[in-house]
Amino acid sequence: MKKILVPIDGSDVSRAAAETAVELAKNCGSEITFLTVVEIRHEFVFANYSDHALMGPDYLEIRENLLRMDTENSTRMLDKVVESLDCAGLKTGKTVVTGDPYAQIVNTAAEGEYDMIVMGHRGLNPLKRLFIGSVAKKVVDDSPCSVLIVK
Repeated sequence: MKKILVPIDGSDVSRAAAETAVELAKNCGSEITFLTVVEIRHEFVFANYSDHALMGPDYLEIRENLLRMDTENSTRMLDKVVESLDCAGLKTGKTVVTGDPYAQIVNTAAEGEYDMIVMGHRGLNPLKRLFIGSVAKKVVDDSPCSVLIVK
């Protein structure tokens, strides 16, 4: 096992998964990429306001500002988690992408030819999980490589 992908969302269980991945990488001589996905979740807020579509320059500017702020916050969170880990002697990388977490995790694993994904069982969004299922379950179902789920 040469390459491990570790999705991080800031939850306690994703931190536990990162710790597990570090130990696994130390035992196997693997390299680790820590991944966080910035979801685009502001579309519905600006799509319709008093029956007037806000699709002009104001909408685009607000959308880009919100996405930039979310990306900055996610990058800081990822940096903080990785800095808290004992990665001495390991080759590590960090990646921040935008989109649907499930799709981005699976695509990153496939494109990067990872041997394993190590991720938490439950993340930060219990309401979303109730309606559309957990990201972890979807990743297990569609991953191009082995998946270790940490509880």
